[in-house]
Amino acid sequence: MPQHFEGNDHELWTKFLAGNNQVLSLIYLRYVNALYDYGCKISSDRDLVKDCIQDIFCTIIRNRKSLSPTDNIQLYLFKALKRKLIRELQRNQKYKQLDQEGNRFEIAFFQSFDHVEYELTDSQKQKLIAAVDSLSARQKEAIYLRFTRGMDYREIAVILNLNYQSARALIHRGISKLRKILAEKSNYFNQFMLCIFGQAKKNALQQ
Repeated sequence: MPQHFEGNDHELWTKFLAGNNQVLSLIYLRYVNALYDYGCKISSDRDLVKDCIQDIFCTIIRNRKSLSPTDNIQLYLFKALKRKLIRELQRNQKYKQLDQEGNRFEIAFFQSFDHVEYELTDSQKQKLIAAVDSLSARQKEAIYLRFTRGMDYREIAVILNLNYQSARALIHRGISKLRKILAEKSNYFNQFMLCIFGQAKKNALQQ
């Protein structure tokens, strides 16, 4: 992709709305991996996730003339993908465990941390996974968006259809629950989680 196509979200989206399809290719390459990872947390049907991502970009091209400007393409795409996936899952009735918000969010924690210096036994991993599994689907999703995707509370509120304070409270309750459970298990687990989430939060705030 030529250098002159690089730019921030507002610039890229403006060029696309003006008719530049090459910019949409750049947008796709920039966000497709994050979209796929997010989609696979909502649905285990990877083919469905891929199809929904493709459908979103086809819809964007088809409806270009009616789209509004944006300076946050990732938020726009994440919101669109979640809405599309939930609609497809509910229509096909593939997942009876969907809650009233359409959530069945799962975090595959140790796929992300295989490379870090922490060495945990299988028993320790299972205890940590159990602690994460004790969170609600919305708490898992909010924590994922905040600490894995680096979104701020305003963005998370948009995706979860909450107000700003509710988004903050949701994440705070989730982290507090993890800290309480892990502290009861072992100080080592508590230190591990504080390190992971603390560093992730620092990185998110610096973006």
